[in-house]
Amino acid sequence: MTQTGTPALPTGTVTFLFTDIEGSAQLAQQHPQAWEAARARHDVILRDAIARSHGFVFQVIGDAFCAAFATAQDALAAALGSQYALQTMNSTPGVTPETNPNSSIILRVRMGIHTGAAEARDGNYLGYLTLVLVQRVMSTAHGGQVLLSQTAYDLVHDSLPPALSLRDMGRHRLKGLVNLEHLWQLTALGLPDEFPPLQTLNAVPHNLPAQLTSFIGREREIAEVKQRLRTSRLLTLTGSGGTGKSRLAVQVASEELDAFADGVWFVELAPLSDPALVPSAVASALGVREEPGQTLLTTLSDHLRAKRLLLILDNCEHLIEACARFGDTLLHAARQLTLLATSREALGIAGEVAWRVPSLAVPEPEQFAGAGQWGASDRVPAHGQVAGAALQEYAAVRLFVERAALALATFTLTDANAPAIAQVCYRLDGIPLAIELAAARVRSLSVEQIAARLDNQFRLLTGGSRTALPRQQTLRSLIDWSYNLLSERERRFFNRLSVFAGGWTLEAAEAVCADVGQAGVLPQAIASADVGQESILPAAISSAAVLDLLDQLVNKSLVVVSDVGAETRYRLLETIRQYALEKLLASDQADATRGRHLDFFLQLAGPGEESLSGEELITLNRLEREHDNLRAALAWSLGDTSELAEDGLRLAAALEGFWFIRGYLHEGREWLEKALAHNPLHATSRPRALIRAGHLAWRQGDYPIARARTEEGTALWRERGDKAGLADGVHILGHVVLDQRQHSVARAYFSEALELYRALNNQNHVGVLTGDLGLVAYHEGNYALARSHFEDSLTLFKKIGSTSRISDALNRLGDLARPEGDYVQATTNYRESLARARVLSNPLFAASALHKLGQASCGVGDYPAAKTYFAESLTQQHKLGNKQGIAECLAGFAGLAFAQGEWTRAIQLFAVTQLQLDTSGAPLSPADRIPYERDLAAARAQVAEAEFKQAWDAGRALSKEAAIAMALDEKKAAIALVLDEKKV
Repeated sequence: MTQTGTPALPTGTVTFLFTDIEGSAQLAQQHPQAWEAARARHDVILRDAIARSHGFVFQVIGDAFCAAFATAQDALAAALGSQYALQTMNSTPGVTPETNPNSSIILRVRMGIHTGAAEARDGNYLGYLTLVLVQRVMSTAHGGQVLLSQTAYDLVHDSLPPALSLRDMGRHRLKGLVNLEHLWQLTALGLPDEFPPLQTLNAVPHNLPAQLTSFIGREREIAEVKQRLRTSRLLTLTGSGGTGKSRLAVQVASEELDAFADGVWFVELAPLSDPALVPSAVASALGVREEPGQTLLTTLSDHLRAKRLLLILDNCEHLIEACARFGDTLLHAARQLTLLATSREALGIAGEVAWRVPSLAVPEPEQFAGAGQWGASDRVPAHGQVAGAALQEYAAVRLFVERAALALATFTLTDANAPAIAQVCYRLDGIPLAIELAAARVRSLSVEQIAARLDNQFRLLTGGSRTALPRQQTLRSLIDWSYNLLSERERRFFNRLSVFAGGWTLEAAEAVCADVGQAGVLPQAIASADVGQESILPAAISSAAVLDLLDQLVNKSLVVVSDVGAETRYRLLETIRQYALEKLLASDQADATRGRHLDFFLQLAGPGEESLSGEELITLNRLEREHDNLRAALAWSLGDTSELAEDGLRLAAALEGFWFIRGYLHEGREWLEKALAHNPLHATSRPRALIRAGHLAWRQGDYPIARARTEEGTALWRERGDKAGLADGVHILGHVVLDQRQHSVARAYFSEALELYRALNNQNHVGVLTGDLGLVAYHEGNYALARSHFEDSLTLFKKIGSTSRISDALNRLGDLARPEGDYVQATTNYRESLARARVLSNPLFAASALHKLGQASCGVGDYPAAKTYFAESLTQQHKLGNKQGIAECLAGFAGLAFAQGEWTRAIQLFAVTQLQLDTSGAPLSPADRIPYERDLAAARAQVAEAEFKQAWDAGRALSKEAAIAMALDEKKAAIALVLDEKKV
């Protein structure tokens, strides 16, 4: 039962009162009828007392009440009032349940009160530590007893009336809590005040270290580790440095204290350097002394033989072999012993269960963009608005906010700083130590400044706790600790992995990180180097050794492995990658490794647009997964110091088809222009890159650049006598001039390209050019000839199985059906086209089909559907930067407003459409132009000339963003589009 929708639900600092009926299960079984009646009266009493004290019941679980109050005084008043009322109910004269099953029974209710941080969310609360503590305080009490935590006591003890007092119950170990909690008992005139000893864990011996800060998140991880600990005698928590392995182990152990009658013992191994000292460290923690005539290991085995005990070996990685031997010996000697180890890698002994500790949950960039650029993709918005409250569900954010508040008391999470906080947590991979170090910087930097400085993380993330281990005081020293444990060969391999961005496959690692082939022969570049082979061979890496090296780094928690579909991928956390990249750049291996990286991804990109015509979904998806690597290869090859600029030009040209199909038009043009600027005029790939740049410019309606780039590239191909390149160039030129209404010139270009492709036996492009000749006829109004060409091209595409081209041909046939009034056929064609485009994840073709579906819906009077289609298409076209597509959508919205009798709004939208057309130089297709001109003339006839001019001028004065917002007619959509171009 949950109370929701209450505006006054307290949040922030909240006092909680939890209650529970002692022995309820037994009462319900022994006296079922009396139990139900008594519980109903109990519920009325509790709800009345809580409501009269301004509290809120936010959850009831069985007979247990969970209530929240704005003040500790109110919670105390509710507890006192309900206990008095319950006592009155229990003392009501009458027969007993034994003589009358309908009579009352005695209910004794235990209560706990605690004040702490918690956020109200949908009628419930977030605040794991606070809620756990109040539950533990309540469960420590006996029926009729009211206990307060130290925090609650501090808030009420100075304002108690004379009839009340708080009895000091001392400091107690509560289940699941590492630190002792000081408890206080409420005593009042007329209420019982003598109870059995509190039900705490004080009797369980342990040496768990006290924690001075709260434990954030990890609810799922705690539950899973506890479950595994109950079924395994050796559990090793693995993970990279700073992920919180030790803290998680301590938290789990504190919650499982009552499961180990002989205690829980924590042994810190990080300060040790001598493996022989492991038994001594354990003996010291357990208070065991050496016995004359026997080894310390034997003494420990004898001591533990009959004990039910949990032993925590913390930070085993640098003593891994010694810890493995020690643990194996103890587990065989002491059958009730349980070992919980933390290490960068598993101990590797029989019976061990290794459990990797993940990073904390972080916001994804697609969800929360802002405070700078999240990535190079122009599909990820660069600016955004984030509600601070929405970030509270992420443990990494909660950790940052709490630790920042400890560093700067005035720090809070707000809507203004939420994007920067989200970025910091994301960029730091959710690593708790890194987040804590970053949060400490709020004393001197804003969160936005911290986010901006994360490119130099190791300089920023210093200055941790002076009492922490030295390796935990800075991020660099933490990774140094792991790096120094690697062999020379592992270090060399680890450094080379840093060239990968966004992860890699085994195949990629073998190609990029190996310097010796399968047969073990050194390549000529190494064999002829000015160093002796003796210094190279011991650390040389063959491709056959890569898998073993990867496994070793995965086991040491430096490399993360994950499955993406059927493909296994590896990655370095970004903080670790920066560290490895520094090491690589400081070595003599950087250029060679980057060169192999570039070569591998050049081969992956393939020949270019021919293999990315749309139907190669597997290739497209793989390029999508490797996009960050492709960007990294381009950035390095086109850098000022690189000698491989022409390889960068080849790669950029090869990726144009991918960029086009997946909607990276802005980014693709930028890479191509940069590559052209870095290469000489005689570069082999220059003409192809010029035409590819021209193609993307044409798709965005940038006709001057499109024509200039394409003509330059076509001229170079003519000089070189390359028929395939020439056909590509004249084909693009045909589209550029067709959009500028030069129909006869377009037909000449298309005819030339068609003959060239036929000579090359390129059936895919023969189908394309056949359809393009139909497009010329369509623009000229010769629909019969256009249909003949379109149907011929569709037949050919189906024959060769070209999915993306089928989608385009269906769109064109739908366009032909609309002017003839056959909207059923048009809609059928458009829907099939849209389905094929979505299968390919082709946003451009999908946006086109959506727009056309909007036109067809408007034609049959289904205006709500038309608006939905136009809105989705417009949002996508705006995101792609497709000027012609934006104009088409605005024209659609104008026609929709006209059809609904909104004359003024229609005229304004016609005006902004015309402005967009004039600016881009892009024409409307006949299917769009005919209704556009017809409806514009009709709208003009509906109003006076002065009114028309006023509306027209108002529309022409609108910015593109304001025009889009007006078309969508939603304030939220306008904000999203203006600020971050997110899809509405």
